[in-house]
Amino acid sequence: MQRPTTTLLGTLLAAALLLTGCGTISYTTPGAAADMKAFGITPPDQREQLTDDQIKKELQRKPLATFPANICIVHVQSNNYGNYRNPRAYGTGAYSVVTTQDTLVETDKLLENIAGLPMVAGIATVNRILLPNELKSDMQLRQAAAKLHTQILLIYTFDTHFYNENHASPADVITFGFGKHQNIRITSTASAALLDVRNGYVYGIAQATAQHEQPTNSWNNQEKADESRRKAESQAFEQLITQLTHTWKGVVHTYAVPASTAAVNNQ
Repeated sequence: MQRPTTTLLGTLLAAALLLTGCGTISYTTPGAAADMKAFGITPPDQREQLTDDQIKKELQRKPLATFPANICIVHVQSNNYGNYRNPRAYGTGAYSVVTTQDTLVETDKLLENIAGLPMVAGIATVNRILLPNELKSDMQLRQAAAKLHTQILLIYTFDTHFYNENHASPADVITFGFGKHQNIRITSTASAALLDVRNGYVYGIAQATAQHEQPTNSWNNQEKADESRRKAESQAFEQLITQLTHTWKGVVHTYAVPASTAAVNNQ
């Protein structure tokens, strides 16, 4: 009874082979994969060689500071910066350094708040003796901070503008005096960054903006007008310190390894 079944299976297999050999059955292989580079996705093995050199340099920077850290605080502004109280900041080139503390804006109390943050060993400031006249990049500031044996460089700057009540663009010159009545809005944005003194690694940034509005008929001289500018910057700086407090706590959480933990890791 088994032979007919075997014969039938053999016949079917032979027929299938015969049909295949005659080309009556075909199979189309699947197409190629989509080029993922068309979607901006680069294979991991190609990312390094396709990364721009300047970007690669930034990505290769690693945090080198040790904690608790000493912080060097520097107030920077644009090249040739000056204001009513300080006609000329120090240095030429890409930026200038304000080496005189404005105690109405950068109050001792606010600076003490930075000194009192966790994992801060102390704070220091630079003067022009430690700085070259030509300021090209953060390198000159980091070199000055290194001379003070600090590990973190805190740089901050103010972007302050006066706006006439009927104009959206900043005013370079404000006219005031008898018969002059207009509202002036002063907007000041304080920005800061925390850099590694050794290699410029950016630990974090912070920013705050404050506004102060003043009618010009209350200004009878330039000093009164400048006081309004200082009030706006003082408010912005106070808010900046608050933002820096949050930023620093994140830095400590991420980079400050407790000594006990480090000892365990090194065993």
